[in-house]
Amino acid sequence: MGRRPVWEDAYCEFFAARQRAFMRTAYTILGSWQSAEDVVQTTLSTMYVHWPRIRDGSRDAYARRVLVNACMATFRSVRNETVTDAPPDRGVSHDAADRLDLARALQLLNTRDRVVLTLRYLDDLSVHDVAAILDVPTGTVKSQTSRALKRLEGLMTTATESKDPR
Repeated sequence: MGRRPVWEDAYCEFFAARQRAFMRTAYTILGSWQSAEDVVQTTLSTMYVHWPRIRDGSRDAYARRVLVNACMATFRSVRNETVTDAPPDRGVSHDAADRLDLARALQLLNTRDRVVLTLRYLDDLSVHDVAAILDVPTGTVKSQTSRALKRLEGLMTTATESKDPR
């Protein structure tokens, strides 16, 4: 058996420290634990291959970029499929009365909106950091965030109004 690379311990520490956060981010974007696990595994495998060339200070940003790109690739490959933890007993309803749950409302947003909101508010990244991950100008991140919040608010408002008996 060959010896382990010198950097492998640092990689293992990084993996152990970040895996849960990456799972949370991927789940919020994809809406499925199974898909999130696949994307996180892809991210960590990619990180392993490139680890020796990634600078210490940029590992989180690099990993988030790989994670977001893997999430986007997942959406491109399964456009018409919705992966869920359990199949519904009945057809999936898009009735406004069923939309109050924030997680479900997020899944009704388009992919880019979900990614921007997840990175900004769940991962608590700055506009500048999100722009670097998505490789877009900061103004684009600001406008996408604003539009995504308005769409999300519209979904949540519609759901709240539909549950109000007045």
